[in-house]
Amino acid sequence: MRAIAFFAGVLVATPSMAAEQLIFYTANFPDATSVQLSILNNSVSRDGDYDFDVAIGLVKTDANGAIRYEDTGKHRARVRCNYPAYVSVGARRYPIEIPLSRSAPDDWKENLWITFCAAPSS
Repeated sequence: MRAIAFFAGVLVATPSMAAEQLIFYTANFPDATSVQLSILNNSVSRDGDYDFDVAIGLVKTDANGAIRYEDTGKHRARVRCNYPAYVSVGARRYPIEIPLSRSAPDDWKENLWITFCAAPSS
């Protein structure tokens, strides 16, 4: 469950959101549990190296969809949209390759970046 602990250290931001949380990533496990990462809040970054400052929450559910763990600790992340694009957590920067090499990213950092930086499509 090392991945769950690591997920707890990440958060993403978008233009101001209402009470509803935006789930940007779901990890499914063989025992039918899942972990969802959501955006709790966000703002335009005051740091010129970033575009958004984000707070992320984590929820673990069991096979029946019941919540087994909820972490609303507002774990911080930062997002930079333009080249060189990256998502930062603490002092660590995770580069995002543009364009993304997969049509359906399976990495929470890429999903976070897409949530804030990808142009909407109709």
